[in-house]
Amino acid sequence: MKKHQNIVGVILAGGKSTRMGTDKAMLLLNGLPLIQHITGVLREIFEEVVIISDRGNAYSFLNLPVYPDIEKNCGPVGGIHSAFVHTNTNSIFVVGCDTPLVTRGLVNYICDFESLDDIKVPTMDGQVHPLCGVYSRKVMPQLEENLKGGLFNVQFLLEKLHPAIIPITPDLPFYDKRLLTNINTIRDYEMRLPESH
Repeated sequence: MKKHQNIVGVILAGGKSTRMGTDKAMLLLNGLPLIQHITGVLREIFEEVVIISDRGNAYSFLNLPVYPDIEKNCGPVGGIHSAFVHTNTNSIFVVGCDTPLVTRGLVNYICDFESLDDIKVPTMDGQVHPLCGVYSRKVMPQLEENLKGGLFNVQFLLEKLHPAIIPITPDLPFYDKRLLTNINTIRDYEMRLPESH
């Protein structure tokens, strides 16, 4: 039985990858696309997993529902908004397609973290990672307000809603310093995922 039946796993793969110059979700790590590593983890945890992307055909090999952004060119905020529109659950677990080293331990820890806040996101080495966390449907009014106001950075959403910030520290059993490695450029890919080549 999957552990979190009341949360949908959501992979955001709608970015234009302008800094990368190619679809970063399809870069290889140990012979598999980055997005396939993430889907493998989420499928073990959630009953339902979906991808938000305007490149639906590119990910058909994953055999998962792919939903386009409803509000185009609005970054991750648009992706989170689209995920809520296309699903019925009260909460979603959001992860970017460029964070391929997330693990079951990390995802479960965030989902299980006790908090009444509408957003739960991790922090590691002084950096908050808003695209690896739980979002409640209660954030939709603020999401829509930000979209209308042109505030497409997730940070603006966090500032308004004051999320639970979850420290990921070396004493945790699943800790790895690379858990939240983010790949935005070819240099990131070459430097942070050396085993990929």
